[in-house]
Amino acid sequence: MYRQKTLRDEQKVLLPPTGVKAWPDKVDGKEQPEPTDPCQAWRKKQRRVTVGLPTHRMLSVGQLLAGVAGAWATMLLLFLAWWKPHLGMTGGATGLGMMVGVLYTFLYYKNVKAKQQYQQVLSMDPGLKGCQYLLGTLPSWITYTEREKMEWFNRMLEEMWPYYDRGICATIKSTVEPIIESFRPPTFKKIWFEELTFGEAPFRVEGIAVRDLPGEIDMEVDVRWCGDANISIAIDLPMGGEFTRLTPKVKDIVFVATFKVMFRPLVDKIPGFAAVAVAFKGPPIIKYRLDFGAVPSTVTSVMTAPIRAFVDMIINMIVGWYLWPSRLTVPLLSWGGLMPANDPEVDLEVPLLSWDGVMPANDPEVDLEVERLNGRPKGVIKVHVIQAKELKAYDTLGKSDPFVELFTTKDDMRTTRVINNNLAPEWNEVKYLPVLEKDTVLRLEMFDYDAVNVTSFAGLKSAASLEGGREFMGRAGIPLAQFINEEGLEDELWLPLGKGEWTNLEGPGQGEGWIKLGLQYRALDNIAGDEILHATQGLLMVSIIRCYDLSDSSKQSSYVTVRLEPTDKADKAEAKKASYASVKLEPTDKADKAETKKASYKQVCKTPTIARNASPRWSNQNKFTLYDVSAKDALADTLVVSVMEPAMTIDDELGRFTMAVRDIIQNVQVSRWSKEEDVGYVYDDFNIGGKSGKARIELELEFLPYW
Repeated sequence: MYRQKTLRDEQKVLLPPTGVKAWPDKVDGKEQPEPTDPCQAWRKKQRRVTVGLPTHRMLSVGQLLAGVAGAWATMLLLFLAWWKPHLGMTGGATGLGMMVGVLYTFLYYKNVKAKQQYQQVLSMDPGLKGCQYLLGTLPSWITYTEREKMEWFNRMLEEMWPYYDRGICATIKSTVEPIIESFRPPTFKKIWFEELTFGEAPFRVEGIAVRDLPGEIDMEVDVRWCGDANISIAIDLPMGGEFTRLTPKVKDIVFVATFKVMFRPLVDKIPGFAAVAVAFKGPPIIKYRLDFGAVPSTVTSVMTAPIRAFVDMIINMIVGWYLWPSRLTVPLLSWGGLMPANDPEVDLEVPLLSWDGVMPANDPEVDLEVERLNGRPKGVIKVHVIQAKELKAYDTLGKSDPFVELFTTKDDMRTTRVINNNLAPEWNEVKYLPVLEKDTVLRLEMFDYDAVNVTSFAGLKSAASLEGGREFMGRAGIPLAQFINEEGLEDELWLPLGKGEWTNLEGPGQGEGWIKLGLQYRALDNIAGDEILHATQGLLMVSIIRCYDLSDSSKQSSYVTVRLEPTDKADKAEAKKASYASVKLEPTDKADKAETKKASYKQVCKTPTIARNASPRWSNQNKFTLYDVSAKDALADTLVVSVMEPAMTIDDELGRFTMAVRDIIQNVQVSRWSKEEDVGYVYDDFNIGGKSGKARIELELEFLPYW
């Protein structure tokens, strides 16, 4: 398109030299005398000329064709009015014209479609491999990018795949079957893998991106798999034994994921790095189909939905454990080099997580960096859940009962209260969540609360689970990089809710309503000591590091859990029946006890069990955050740490440690991380008694105030 010529363009050729001012015709309504200055006189003369210049317009091709078509139609109508042809002739000519017009219209749009297809093909980037396929060869001066130099690895993986297949399947069975058993609903008697193999087609590495940073190496590995897996899940019903056993097969599996692999810190010892951490960079794409074989379709239609819901729950749980910024850390040079037992029977039973390094690092700084790699919070994000609007009704006889779940990792989740029968709820609640990395994404999901849990009936473990069902309403994600880079910035924003998956390139989407949030970030290093000392409420970060001398036996097994729990007699008796090791907060006020009792189930955390080790050390799933910790002088909570040994009936307590939250807040100690004195920081080992009276536990406690 040509730009239309305007009056300003005509005037450009008549403009005076720079610095010459226009001569006005009137000032305060009075005529001005002719200018005496030659330049001003020239300017006034040209001004009089340019004011009367006409404005020229350029017609576009479309406008010109429209005008020609209109003129032709007018002439045709005038001709027909003058000629007055026979009606049949007019109808035949009109029909013929319409047929020709339709034909030309079809050819026109066919041409347009073909051009669009050619344009799409030409706009595609076939990559170097595609060019090699099309051209047959490539010039020697063309090289592959970093993400394409993996064919050699895939060929090597094909040769080693039978061994990897057996190892991966054995690891999955030993890891996933106990999880399935712990979450098995009472409608099933037993669930296990009857057959498990991934077939002959190996996982394929599509590419690797490497970032070489000071003191570390970060890799992003793109993995895809679509093979002939042979996975059969055996499900025994409460009655009937083998006659009622269901054996659905998992078929048509598609797995696409990007793994984030970090080698940190780099050291001058073999293998060159002290630890490796692995995580899903984003939610992976996992698709599958359940095949019940010869089971009648009426039975499969009833059983497919609950079984698929149960399998999805297990998959989402495992993915959530290792979704960035959560990660799996495997130390190689660390913590004094706790070696494997070198006993085949022992090594098969001791999980990998209990091996805290295969070689000694003999360097406290290396140990500290390995712990930092395991996930050290860098700050806290304050989330003000304000309101929502334009929500959809999910209740049959009403509107919706919405509530919101917020999380930065699956272990750090906060929930708002339920607002009944409202499509524009206003919560005005403030939640705090730890932030582990700069590229953390704050994720939120909205649900409709149901009084009776009908939709998840297959996953119920007891009659009490019938209370409190929920129906998904929408989700949204907010990258926190802007708020982290501009610390202290407090901003409010409306976010669209959508039902799309986290894996969608465009995100969860929209169309399910809007939610308004207020966000503010603060780094841990910038929280002043006075704020901690005068805080009335905050969050408490607890790290379970290791235990010493739990017993005289080298085959001691132990684990620790973290939770908030009241201290009255009734709840103590209930906790004894539950028999778990715990780190918990005990309120001192009766009102707080009742409130804590209601919310205690929301803050339950547990370390893995470490078998056959009287001095265990935890390297994964050992950092917990307790929220809404009361720090008031008269109503301050008490931290209770218990270490337990698993047993067939009631677990045995191996030791206990208690500490008031006010004592934690008032403690001043040099932090391992900042190398400076920090208020509200405790790092030490404490005597927990035990059978020998010598058992000790090493803890790190850190209190962060709300603001």
